[in-house]
Amino acid sequence: MVFKKILGYLTPKMGNKNYYKGRGVRGVGHSSSIGRFIVDPKKTLNIYVPENYQLETPSGLKPYVSRNAFQLTKEQVQENREKKHQRRVDTLMKTQKN
Repeated sequence: MVFKKILGYLTPKMGNKNYYKGRGVRGVGHSSSIGRFIVDPKKTLNIYVPENYQLETPSGLKPYVSRNAFQLTKEQVQENREKKHQRRVDTLMKTQKN
Protein backbone atom coordinates (compact mmCIF):
# COMPACT_ATOMS: atom_id res chain seq x y z
CA MET A 1 0.00 0.00 0.00
CA VAL A 2 2.81 2.42 0.78
CA PHE A 3 4.35 1.78 -2.66
CA LYS A 4 1.02 2.58 -4.34
CA LYS A 5 0.61 5.80 -2.37
CA ILE A 6 4.11 7.01 -3.20
CA LEU A 7 4.32 6.16 -6.89
CA GLY A 8 0.67 5.84 -7.93
CA TYR A 9 -0.39 3.14 -10.36
CA LEU A 10 1.91 0.83 -12.30
CA THR A 11 3.03 2.34 -15.60
CA PRO A 12 4.74 0.58 -18.51
CA LYS A 13 8.04 2.29 -17.62
CA MET A 14 8.02 0.64 -14.18
CA GLY A 15 7.66 -2.91 -15.54
CA ASN A 16 10.32 -5.15 -17.01
CA LYS A 17 11.08 -5.27 -20.74
CA ASN A 18 8.24 -7.73 -21.41
CA TYR A 19 5.54 -5.74 -19.59
CA TYR A 20 2.86 -4.25 -21.84
CA LYS A 21 0.00 -2.50 -20.10
CA GLY A 22 -2.29 -1.69 -23.02
CA ARG A 23 -5.67 -0.05 -22.58
CA GLY A 24 -7.84 -3.04 -21.71
CA VAL A 25 -9.51 -3.41 -25.09
CA ARG A 26 -9.75 -6.42 -27.36
CA GLY A 27 -8.34 -6.54 -30.86
CA VAL A 28 -11.37 -7.19 -33.08
CA GLY A 29 -9.58 -7.12 -36.41
CA HIS A 30 -6.40 -6.19 -38.27
CA SER A 31 -5.02 -3.58 -40.67
CA SER A 32 -4.88 -4.44 -44.36
CA SER A 33 -1.92 -3.76 -46.63
CA ILE A 34 -3.55 -0.56 -47.91
CA GLY A 35 -4.19 0.78 -44.42
CA ARG A 36 -7.84 -0.12 -43.93
CA PHE A 37 -9.08 -1.83 -40.79
CA ILE A 38 -10.79 -5.18 -41.35
CA VAL A 39 -13.13 -6.38 -38.59
CA ASP A 40 -13.09 -10.11 -37.89
CA PRO A 41 -16.65 -11.27 -36.98
CA LYS A 42 -15.24 -14.13 -34.89
CA LYS A 43 -13.52 -11.66 -32.57
CA THR A 44 -16.41 -9.24 -32.04
CA LEU A 45 -18.44 -9.21 -28.86
CA ASN A 46 -21.90 -10.80 -29.13
CA ILE A 47 -24.55 -10.09 -26.51
CA TYR A 48 -27.43 -12.53 -26.35
CA VAL A 49 -30.71 -11.51 -24.72
CA PRO A 50 -32.97 -14.31 -23.48
CA GLU A 51 -35.94 -14.95 -25.76
CA ASN A 52 -38.48 -14.77 -22.95
CA TYR A 53 -37.15 -11.47 -21.55
CA GLN A 54 -39.78 -8.73 -21.71
CA LEU A 55 -38.78 -5.09 -21.60
CA GLU A 56 -41.17 -2.83 -19.71
CA THR A 57 -39.27 0.28 -20.80
CA PRO A 58 -36.62 0.82 -23.50
CA SER A 59 -33.94 0.92 -20.78
CA GLY A 60 -35.36 -2.06 -18.86
CA LEU A 61 -32.32 -4.28 -19.47
CA LYS A 62 -29.52 -3.06 -17.20
CA PRO A 63 -26.14 -4.70 -16.61
CA TYR A 64 -25.14 -6.16 -13.24
CA VAL A 65 -28.51 -5.51 -11.58
CA SER A 66 -30.47 -8.34 -10.03
CA ARG A 67 -34.13 -8.74 -10.90
CA ASN A 68 -34.75 -8.94 -7.14
CA ALA A 69 -33.25 -5.50 -6.45
CA PHE A 70 -35.73 -3.06 -4.95
CA GLN A 71 -36.32 0.53 -6.00
CA LEU A 72 -35.52 3.40 -3.64
CA THR A 73 -37.43 6.64 -3.68
CA LYS A 74 -35.60 9.97 -3.90
CA GLU A 75 -36.44 10.67 -0.27
CA GLN A 76 -34.89 7.37 0.85
CA VAL A 77 -31.72 8.06 -1.16
CA GLN A 78 -31.42 11.56 0.34
CA GLU A 79 -32.03 10.14 3.83
CA ASN A 80 -29.28 7.53 3.35
CA ARG A 81 -26.85 10.21 2.15
CA GLU A 82 -27.58 12.38 5.18
CA LYS A 83 -27.05 9.42 7.54
CA LYS A 84 -23.76 8.56 5.86
CA HIS A 85 -22.61 12.18 6.07
CA GLN A 86 -23.55 12.34 9.74
CA ARG A 87 -21.58 9.14 10.48
CA ARG A 88 -18.52 10.65 8.78
CA VAL A 89 -18.84 13.84 10.82
CA ASP A 90 -19.24 11.84 14.04
CA THR A 91 -16.14 9.73 13.38
CA LEU A 92 -14.15 12.85 12.46
CA MET A 93 -15.18 14.53 15.72
CA LYS A 94 -14.19 11.43 17.71
CA THR A 95 -10.76 11.31 16.11
CA GLN A 96 -10.18 15.02 16.75
CA LYS A 97 -11.08 14.64 20.44
CA ASN A 98 -8.43 11.93 20.90
